[in-house]
Amino acid sequence: MSEVKRGKVLIVDDEQVNIALLRAYLKDSYDIISAQCGEEALHMAREHEPDIVLLDIMMPDITGYEVCRILKDSEKTRFIPVVMVTALSGAGDRIRGLQAGADDFLTKPLDRIEIVARVSSLLRIKYLHDELINERDQANLYLDLAAVMLLVMDEKGTVKLLNKKGYDVLGYTDGELDGINWFDKCVPASERESFRGILMDFFSGDKSFEGLFESPVLTNDGKERVIGWNNVVLMKEYGNVSSLLISGTDITERKDADEKIKRANEHLGNLLEASPIATLSIDIDTNITTANKNAANLLGVPVNDLVGRSISSLVEGNEFSDLKDIRDSEVTFRRGDGKKVPMNVSTSLIKNDKGTMGLIIALQELSKLRGLFITPLTEDMQDTGDDLYHELEPGSIYLADCNRKDEGYCVFSKLVKQGKPGLCITRKNPEKIRLLYGLSKTPLVWLTRNKSTGQQTLDPSELFKIHPTIHDFIHKVSDSVILVDGLEYLLLDNDFISIIKLVEQINDTVMASDSRLIVQVDSGTLDNKDFNLLKRWMKLLKVPEQI
Repeated sequence: MSEVKRGKVLIVDDEQVNIALLRAYLKDSYDIISAQCGEEALHMAREHEPDIVLLDIMMPDITGYEVCRILKDSEKTRFIPVVMVTALSGAGDRIRGLQAGADDFLTKPLDRIEIVARVSSLLRIKYLHDELINERDQANLYLDLAAVMLLVMDEKGTVKLLNKKGYDVLGYTDGELDGINWFDKCVPASERESFRGILMDFFSGDKSFEGLFESPVLTNDGKERVIGWNNVVLMKEYGNVSSLLISGTDITERKDADEKIKRANEHLGNLLEASPIATLSIDIDTNITTANKNAANLLGVPVNDLVGRSISSLVEGNEFSDLKDIRDSEVTFRRGDGKKVPMNVSTSLIKNDKGTMGLIIALQELSKLRGLFITPLTEDMQDTGDDLYHELEPGSIYLADCNRKDEGYCVFSKLVKQGKPGLCITRKNPEKIRLLYGLSKTPLVWLTRNKSTGQQTLDPSELFKIHPTIHDFIHKVSDSVILVDGLEYLLLDNDFISIIKLVEQINDTVMASDSRLIVQVDSGTLDNKDFNLLKRWMKLLKVPEQI
């Protein structure tokens, strides 16, 4: 024994003198409790759980035989040793005691040495038995708490043990499958012989466990679940293989989820492959998982060489270190030939119910976008004598008063000379504007059909390029000023509704930035209804009289 335990002895006798005698013999080594009748003895045994009972046979209410039988029939007290203490010494009396479950006999008159020896011996056996029971209960607790199924079967497939987890998975009550053939009861007919063959190979020693294998099982309600068997252990008894211990995990939901993800990835792959836009997808570790042909062509790298590669090996900086949605962001990529190419990038997160799984990346080469590629430049700083920029509210469009000639140009030129990046889209000749307003660096786009001017130009038929041009410019320098003059010129090739839609798009872009946009339009070319409709998003540009 690992520790000394002071035992507890229940003495039962209707004669107080006999109780006193036994107490005197045992009190130095044991804790003593007593009862003087059968009913009291049963109550004391249940309440105090003694380690041994010294039980007189002849008592006034119920006999010691009946008390012993009741104790031995109870799950709680059946393993308490019972010693019958009696003046009766006939063989019949001993047989009745054994039939009632008695563990030993003491005959009156009592001998002190014999009593101490018998009690000590029975208690030693009781303690050893208690240890075995505790170890068994502990093992059963481990089995029940195990997060995996634990199945023990013999070579015929008979279930010798199945833990609580196994019963929970299969939907049976504890012990219901004990002694049942596992293959006939719990394996689908289509898989029965195959699974039986696998396990019989383990029994014969022809096969050793080399890793996870899967098989379906039948639950109590006839449904199939998939078990991933994690381990197989041969259990030997007297040197011979007697049983097989198998541990497994219910992987039905994981298999279903994997299948859904597989189908989703296949669908996503098909969509990306069919996309006319260069498209990549990356996983949560930022490794490329899919790439379509357009992306491969744009980056100059074969599809097979892109898949599995880290996206960081293709980009300048760490734009994709955090998975997030991006809209129309400029990112520099490195092509397969080493050339650095600015790309317009938009992304979309791939999510499921467990969170972010990856990112879809759409690429467009900036130089081939529908709008013009404008490089922001700033004029040399000049002291203009006034601070117009702070008079204009950021994220707003202003309408220049057309009755005051070139008002919009005057305000625009003063603002860019105060160091603000500017863009001018104009119907006028850019060279004349540069001379007239002293603008040497500010980018100007000419609204003209003449493509041989050496200037960046937009034809009135290229209405669709104006918003991307402004959007790209504002994205590069959010705190900027833009002048648009000549919207009426675009009516040569476009209807008025198209002009309105263009202004709506531009307004949305400006509102999301800190930039200011000035529109100068000749109201005389529009009727009052159209002009009022056009200017509904705009504020009137108010400037000092000296401009």
